[in-house]
Amino acid sequence: MSGIVICMQDFHRGGTERVAIDLARLWTDAGRAVTILCGSVAGGLRDIVDPRVRVVALDPPVRRGFLSRVALARGMAARIAGLKPDAIFLPGNYHLFLANALRRAVPDAAIVLKISNPPVPANLAAPIFRVFTRGVSGFAAMNAGLARDVSAIVPGRRVAALYDPVHVAPAAAPLRQGGMLNILWIGRLEPQKDAGLALDVVRALGASAHLTMLGDGAQAAEIDRRIAQEKLPVTRLGHVADIAPHLAGADALLITSRYEGGPAVAVEALAQGVPVVSTDCSHLLREVMTVPEAGQIVPSRDPVVLAAALRGVERPSAEKLRALVVRFEPRACAKAYLDFFDGLAHDA
Repeated sequence: MSGIVICMQDFHRGGTERVAIDLARLWTDAGRAVTILCGSVAGGLRDIVDPRVRVVALDPPVRRGFLSRVALARGMAARIAGLKPDAIFLPGNYHLFLANALRRAVPDAAIVLKISNPPVPANLAAPIFRVFTRGVSGFAAMNAGLARDVSAIVPGRRVAALYDPVHVAPAAAPLRQGGMLNILWIGRLEPQKDAGLALDVVRALGASAHLTMLGDGAQAAEIDRRIAQEKLPVTRLGHVADIAPHLAGADALLITSRYEGGPAVAVEALAQGVPVVSTDCSHLLREVMTVPEAGQIVPSRDPVVLAAALRGVERPSAEKLRALVVRFEPRACAKAYLDFFDGLAHDA
């Protein structure tokens, strides 16, 4: 197999899009021809695409909006055959509605849907999920627990646990300031991430803690208003290009999400020797946080309980936590995907 087409709405600054762009480069490194077919080039991440990766945008463009995926499916189905793909990669749940239209357009291509978040609520989503993924050849779940969930929804279908690549720089020397608990929160300011809970947690911690928030989104104004009105010890910096310096100054990473497929920021934190305190939002966290020094997964969303977990963290040696995340080495992750694509094509 050689030709891979990644179908995505746009270059939105999200984890799903960043990973897809990264995989495109890694698959190109491995000798595959990779094309990104997109609804538009909007979103801010177009400039980080490897120049060897071809980008084809629909004309007229299809921008994000209500029912935009209907137009996206129609437009991509009209273009996909001309790209002659051996494999089509749909990089997240957002794109599952494209599968059936693409299958009709290219009956012989292997179509892989990455499961980036649990289908929720599972009991209601299962019938809809099965209908809209009939054209999918195989499902790439972000971790083993998510793979089990998907297998239960689509029994008898091909499902593999395939991890996202995470590029980990050497651990920086800690820049912590004594006497203050420095907490880092990273994510889009959207309901799924529940940034408001992070503010509740830092309020519960009191004056001995400071929270740095990295990220932007629809709730930015609301979060900024709460920080100012409640005079919280919070610094919100918006989107940053490199989180490593902020991890170096953190005692802990706080994750407050309602659900996640696999939060890459947790992997990056552990690789830097920074423990993680998180809501119970992802199977992946249970897979990697297997030693007490890694932090704590808190089953409660009570900010007081989360605050107590943060008070209990200790920053161990980076080497001990780094060993927990070796499975996310980028080239190995990219090869696992290619092996899955090739296996699907062989079985077709």
